[in-house]
Amino acid sequence: MPKKNKNIFLVAGGTGGHLFPAVAVAQRDKTKNFIFVVDTRVEKILKKYKVKNFVVSSSKFNKNIFRLILAVFKILYGTFQSVLLIKKYRPKLVVGFGGYTSIPTILAAKIFNIQTLIHEQNAVMGKTNRLLSKISNKTAISFNSTKYAKKDAIFTGVPIRVFKKKKIKKDKKRVLVLGGSQGAKIFSQIIPKVLIGIKQEYLKNLMIVQQTRKEDKTILESTYNKLNVKCTVKEFFDDVQNEIYNSDIVIARCGASTLAEIEYCKKFSLLFPLPTAMDDHQLENAKQFKKKNDCQIYNQNNIPYSKLRELLKSQLFYKNEIKTNLQESKKISLIKFIDDIIQ
Repeated sequence: MPKKNKNIFLVAGGTGGHLFPAVAVAQRDKTKNFIFVVDTRVEKILKKYKVKNFVVSSSKFNKNIFRLILAVFKILYGTFQSVLLIKKYRPKLVVGFGGYTSIPTILAAKIFNIQTLIHEQNAVMGKTNRLLSKISNKTAISFNSTKYAKKDAIFTGVPIRVFKKKKIKKDKKRVLVLGGSQGAKIFSQIIPKVLIGIKQEYLKNLMIVQQTRKEDKTILESTYNKLNVKCTVKEFFDDVQNEIYNSDIVIARCGASTLAEIEYCKKFSLLFPLPTAMDDHQLENAKQFKKKNDCQIYNQNNIPYSKLRELLKSQLFYKNEIKTNLQESKKISLIKFIDDIIQ
């Protein structure tokens, strides 16, 4: 009897925000053979997970006519590469998680009449997923009110990567500052300004754990030392989920995976949407997140420093019950949705 084909392609490119939900699916479902199709940018991130992966050519579209022509050729070449991969591995399903890499592989899947699924992480559907959802068999969304999503889209949320919870001994309140893939230089300016106005009786019982850019690291460490605030400042955290788990407050951008991990760990958060995000999707993510999680949203260009200081003291040093699932909505897991499609 022939062996049942359990190959499934997981396609992601551009940023970790597109890749991490795909990784989560592969980690949580060991009954299938997941093969990653990525671009060179996320291939570097993927190395630590030791999964089978292939790089295909892709490109974003550009208004410049010469770059547009080049982009078309790159996508055509990526489609040819994807055709060869599909002929070799014959996947039952191709799942696109966003980023331009999804275009050639989803197109190749349609050539072979293979089932396709698009997963959108953000509250505003990205341009690539908007385009591909028109030809995809199914669409999964992470927020109930995702803008531009099809009416029959299924609410699955964002899959969380597997991690082993490691409780650490704490003698100070921990504030975790996450800058996202761009490092958020603005946090290196905002956080010290907030702390300068707080009395030493509070600061001596505080620890800042912050992700920042390489060029800001030394100055930031020096600033916290002058304020007598214990700190750990890094460009990248290998185990960011446990950093969230062990924090008392998370200060962060509003990428979908980051918000999902904050929600999973039930942490109070101060959110600063990236103002340059495409279609202002980070602000929309934050608004949707706030409906069922305890958080505050701030415009980085108009920060009420006095109120922010008082909120930090209140949340850190006085008992406050964290409110979660304020308006919980029913969802099915993305893994179950995949199972339903390939049955």
